[in-house]
Amino acid sequence: MGAVKKVAVLVYEQVDALDVTGPFDAFAVASNWGQDFLVYTVALESKTPIRTISGLTILPEFAASECPTPDILIVPGGWGARKEMHNEKLTDWIKETSQCASFTLSVCTGALLLAKAGLLEGLRVTTNIRAMDLLIEAAPASATLIENVRYVDNGRIITSAGVTAGIDAALHLIAKLHGEERAIDTASRLEHDWRREPSESLAILRATYEDVDGIRSLFIDAAQWIHSVHGFWQWRVESFEREIVDAFVRDNEVFVAVLRNELVGCLSVHWVYEEIWGEQFHEDAGYVHRLCVSHKRKGEGIGRELIRYAESYVRANGKSRLRLDCMADNPRLNSYYVNLGFVLQGRFDAGSWSAHLYEREIIAKA
Repeated sequence: MGAVKKVAVLVYEQVDALDVTGPFDAFAVASNWGQDFLVYTVALESKTPIRTISGLTILPEFAASECPTPDILIVPGGWGARKEMHNEKLTDWIKETSQCASFTLSVCTGALLLAKAGLLEGLRVTTNIRAMDLLIEAAPASATLIENVRYVDNGRIITSAGVTAGIDAALHLIAKLHGEERAIDTASRLEHDWRREPSESLAILRATYEDVDGIRSLFIDAAQWIHSVHGFWQWRVESFEREIVDAFVRDNEVFVAVLRNELVGCLSVHWVYEEIWGEQFHEDAGYVHRLCVSHKRKGEGIGRELIRYAESYVRANGKSRLRLDCMADNPRLNSYYVNLGFVLQGRFDAGSWSAHLYEREIIAKA
């Protein structure tokens, strides 16, 4: 059994309470009764009560001068970060402590403190979407700002978006240190829907003949899972005989998502798709078809990454619209596409089933 890892959670006036307590509880619950993590709060000057932005009072366990050197440093955000980012004594302590720690994790506008501490050079970083303009000003020119993600892992430095995203980032780090099962169990104990980001090892590739069995298994598992959970057949299992899937891969532009040698998703891109779109069909679009992600990887952002890839691919082919259809009887999936910025264009009825038709304008790269 490895040594207990010390987790220091920084607190300061007008910090966001959930930025503090979310990661704190995640590591505490994952601690295996204190055998793996020792979690504590630390303030810069003294152990006097800290008042959060919501009015909750926190009594720090340590002042910075007496704080045990942590293995993991948590830097939360909150309205107070806008002031504390100019507190050189604090940002110097963050820099010094981070250099000794194995990992530093910021939550929300805690990224502003990391920026001022000089810790974001050359990194991919994120923060609360409402504070992205502040991070643009504070971060070095070498940093790349990433929007619409829950967290970004650079190895030793992890930054996360707002509030509850800090729990997701903490669970991600717990998984890195003690395995995915520990993180999943922790999320369950917290009754938290862990929203994971696909790791840097996610690869999206053109499908080949060797992928046919994996794609077929993905489709069949998805069809059976949707039926067992939601009570309807989004797809029919008999539609995925091996010969059919083989022809699908052979005759179309099919792409697969692979994560750590596991095939976790796929889609195809079509340029002619009049069967469903009818009079609304036009050639200034790419049509996504058979988008599927392993239900075992639900919430990891793989579907979003596939959509982004498809959009980039369609843009590279000179088109300005991305289109797809979704079975009308699946409200959760319809809501998912709306949340990704797709706009409902109409409905297609085939008698035994119906589909909603969605379109998203492709944003040109800056």
